[in-house]
Amino acid sequence: NMSEENKKQNNFIIGIIDTYVKEISGNWVNIFMISLLVVAVGLIFLVWPEQALVFIAYIIGLMSIIIGVWIMGLAFKVKSIEKKYQNIKENLKTKFFD
Repeated sequence: NMSEENKKQNNFIIGIIDTYVKEISGNWVNIFMISLLVVAVGLIFLVWPEQALVFIAYIIGLMSIIIGVWIMGLAFKVKSIEKKYQNIKENLKTKFFD
């Protein structure tokens, strides 16, 4: 009885590992392409360090602007959710408690 439970547990663990290995091995092309991209970026930095730094500065600046605008949008959403919640709360009070 106990050995059957151990077998079920072992099969469950092996099943999880099998799924993980299949998922990772199915993505080997993506991993290989990322490695090529990283090597290319490294070579660009070695060959043209000044231009690469300027490029990175532009990328960081652009990403900062995009992320900042996105966070501002989230802030307005949060504020509108708070107002909506207050309205719902007031409606519930008037309907049920007045």
